[in-house]
Amino acid sequence: MNKALRYMFWGYLLIFFRLHVMIDLLMDPLGYYLIYAGCSRLVDAFPKAKKAMTIGLLGMFISLPSVFVNLSDTTLPTGWTAYGTLLLVLKLVITYYLFNILIDAAKMVGNHALQHRTKNTYKFYITIHLFTLALLSFSMNIAGDGWIALSLISTIGVLIMDILFLLLIGAIRRVSPKDHRIDYSI
Repeated sequence: MNKALRYMFWGYLLIFFRLHVMIDLLMDPLGYYLIYAGCSRLVDAFPKAKKAMTIGLLGMFISLPSVFVNLSDTTLPTGWTAYGTLLLVLKLVITYYLFNILIDAAKMVGNHALQHRTKNTYKFYITIHLFTLALLSFSMNIAGDGWIALSLISTIGVLIMDILFLLLIGAIRRVSPKDHRIDYSI
């Protein structure tokens, strides 16, 4: 399980960060592949990992154009903005399935504090990301300083929750006992 969680950690980190210099150097398709590979190692122990594998495979293909297009460029046509929103939704969906795996892993480890932390992080992560996506859909049509401040606060909230998710994966990886480490070849 240790190696699978490491793959999931690095995969999510690649999806989370964007470093665009002519191409995206931290490629989203590679991140989705690492999540796919990590989940494929956990399918036997956690059946919910199959859904995350499917979304990871789908994400590899859907995110291919993001390697070559700078989605943070404000001069892009509207279609690319919709594509960027699709990638945000895809990231939210795969994180939902990863949280399901992490909740089961925390139960398997038997650490009640970690189970509580995982469930709370899950609730806040999903709530803040859904709020930000809803705000994103409304903020394009409404001008004003209040919306800008709210968008800035929600963006900071999203960044904090993404970092907390990565820290949670690391925490579960550290406490998993050796007899629960599952290493299956791909």
